[in-house]
Amino acid sequence: MQRFQSILQFKKVSCKNCYKCVRNCPVKAIRVHDHQARIIESQCIYCEKCILVCPQDAKEEQNMIPAIRSAMENKAQVIASLHPAYLARFGVTGINKTREAMKKLGFADVADAAEGASLMTAQYRALFPEQKELGVMISSACPVIVQLIKKHYPHLLGNLVQSASMMQFHANYLKKQYPKARIVYVSPCISVMSELREPGNEVDYVITLEELAEWLKKEGISVKEEEPERSAYRSREIALADGLTDLLGTVKGIRKLSVSGMEQCREVLKELHPEDFENCFLEMYACSGGCVAGPSFQMKKGRYLADVFAVKNAAFGKNFHEEAGDYELPEFELRRNFGYCPAQVQAEDEVSEEEIRDVLAEMGKFSPKDELNCGACGYNTCREKAIAIIQNKAEVAMCIPYMRARQESYSNKVFNAMPGLLVTVDYNLKIIQMNQAATKLFNVPKKRRLIGKPVSEIMDDYSLASILAFDRNLMQDEIYLEDQKCYLDRVMTNDKENKMILCIMKDITKERKHKDQIYHAQVEAARMADKLVEEQLKIVQQIAGLLGETAADTKVAVEKLKNTILLESEEPNEKK
Repeated sequence: MQRFQSILQFKKVSCKNCYKCVRNCPVKAIRVHDHQARIIESQCIYCEKCILVCPQDAKEEQNMIPAIRSAMENKAQVIASLHPAYLARFGVTGINKTREAMKKLGFADVADAAEGASLMTAQYRALFPEQKELGVMISSACPVIVQLIKKHYPHLLGNLVQSASMMQFHANYLKKQYPKARIVYVSPCISVMSELREPGNEVDYVITLEELAEWLKKEGISVKEEEPERSAYRSREIALADGLTDLLGTVKGIRKLSVSGMEQCREVLKELHPEDFENCFLEMYACSGGCVAGPSFQMKKGRYLADVFAVKNAAFGKNFHEEAGDYELPEFELRRNFGYCPAQVQAEDEVSEEEIRDVLAEMGKFSPKDELNCGACGYNTCREKAIAIIQNKAEVAMCIPYMRARQESYSNKVFNAMPGLLVTVDYNLKIIQMNQAATKLFNVPKKRRLIGKPVSEIMDDYSLASILAFDRNLMQDEIYLEDQKCYLDRVMTNDKENKMILCIMKDITKERKHKDQIYHAQVEAARMADKLVEEQLKIVQQIAGLLGETAADTKVAVEKLKNTILLESEEPNEKK
């Protein structure tokens, strides 16, 4: 017999901000810690809804095929018990072609578990007289419903029909024929694995119809039925909702009602008070429509009607109104003691109102109007979420509106704390947001509301429009604001992902004025230098003029002196 730790669990993946598994789990048997979802098996009913909706395919369930193959390799006699839903999964009218295909995999024999349904139905009829005094009898055919009652409605355990399941009846029947055989049960869901742990279990391995189909495909084996089988057995109807009720037929003094679908079953169990009813039998299936709508079938769309007809044809033949035959097997008694298994959770009335209010306050819920009950965290109400936090099943961070508000609050604090001027505009050049520094600058003159207004009302938008027109990522410019009498240096970034432009500005009025002062000083210095040069040139010219006159006078005087000297030299010569 296969031993295992956990029937169903998640692989380690990032579960941040998803919570689909929590949202779809009917009993909230999932704990989220550090962005990792884990199944709380003590509360899990193995309905597989969490696995079906997980976008990361985090399924980590028991795979017993390697163990089965090992048993085959070791020459063990391996017999398969096939849930009647196989008729819909493989589109056949009987067991023969499926048996042929599975024998190629190494199975010694394959039998239809509808044989077990026939034996179970006989057990139900035998138990009705002694259990009807309870008022309400609840079918124990669906393992998910059994787990639901065991773990979440334990006060109704005594109302379950104390009969073994179809799987156990068939395994016991096969063991009588093959005493040393290993029994493999092929099921439309994994929930029957929970029975492997129970006393008196005769099943060694459980695989799903989907796993069988994959195994056949991997080995290149197909299940093809050229001619429909003639034999029809009513007990195959157990795969459908109402199937057990139909098989039981008229039972004197017993009123029968069939309920399928998890939501409907839970509603019935919530309102059910056995003492208020008399001689009532409730047939319950967790999957709406019965086993042909189970996890192995829910990934297929638009096939339910065809699947129902496939089972009906195999149960009744082509004409549904004809009296169909059934298996004629030696009946035997096989009871099941469900015992008492209280839910491993704190009931809501065990959590104080003060604790709930404290957790709600931690999530930013200070009054009923703050409790949005949006369900984004996976829980129906904020109150349910608070209780889950107290029970250590959830985290405050799972509240998306709270985390978003906190993030926005933090972002706004950082945004407003920045000393620079920040303005964001959308692609229509309308103002989305302004930090306090920008609001103070632009609102002071007119005290007007600017959010949603065209940015052109407060500053030049030419560069902003250019970013969009030329698909630029970054631009920088300087502008002058006439109303505020100031200069701004702007750096504009195009956020294409969010379709907005972030404009980061710095008031450079002081720098600009200082620069202008330096410029004017430089101009004045240049003017003064030009004037000084001009005056110096005038002085030079005046000096040059004076020097020219002096030089001319000197030249005349020298000439006169020269001539005088020459005259004096000529006079003595004449006297000689």
